[in-house]
Amino acid sequence: MAGPGFFGRHSNVYTYVPNLIGYARVAAALYAFGVAFKSPYQCIIAYFLSFVCDELDGRFARMLNQTSTLGAVLDMVTDRLATTGLLIIVSLVYPQIHTLCIALVFLDIFSHWFQMYASLALGATTHKDVRSKSGLVRLYYSNRVFMGYCCICCEVLYLVIYASMWPGVMGIALPLPNGVRLELPARVLEVAPVLERFLVPSGVSIMTILGIAALPGFFTKQICNWVQLRTAADQLIAVDAQKKK
Repeated sequence: MAGPGFFGRHSNVYTYVPNLIGYARVAAALYAFGVAFKSPYQCIIAYFLSFVCDELDGRFARMLNQTSTLGAVLDMVTDRLATTGLLIIVSLVYPQIHTLCIALVFLDIFSHWFQMYASLALGATTHKDVRSKSGLVRLYYSNRVFMGYCCICCEVLYLVIYASMWPGVMGIALPLPNGVRLELPARVLEVAPVLERFLVPSGVSIMTILGIAALPGFFTKQICNWVQLRTAADQLIAVDAQKKK
């Protein structure tokens, strides 16, 4: 059990260890976005550290008994802003998919804010205290492995798309046997020439492998977001209907 003092529950919530980690997370994300078009390695490493902080803040909050409403809001808002920032970078790298990036931002923010307000309206203290009718949403918030898988896959996919503008990063590859080359059909390249960035003539790009592996989790996360948005909206309507009785 955590003792009194800095590593226990004290009066200055701003200096709670998990909140300090949250501030560091914001700083790391801002740094990542600041160097995104100068140093891809620094960007990816800084964003990865920010993502690691997202896991650490919750662990320290529970371990040190330093949970707080400030920390919960800081965590959620940083989640949304970090993902939004990364999607902005992706939309700048590939302007042709900027509408898709905006749609993903809309879905992410809408679903989580609707979920938060629905949870509060039902008497919960956090959006993760789920009283949703959807089994998928309850699974998402109650199973940390499932939630982590979905979130990590989204971030990895966005980072891979960002990294594809840097041949040096994409060139980190697993070698192929002599004489073997990976090539896409000419017709595919005519329709989507950008896919050539994900290929390495002499091997299989590790970033491409990560991107392909992340696709199932990415799609699962978007389904969760949509279901969460719909069920949260239903809950808000039900709350209003209950008040009128």
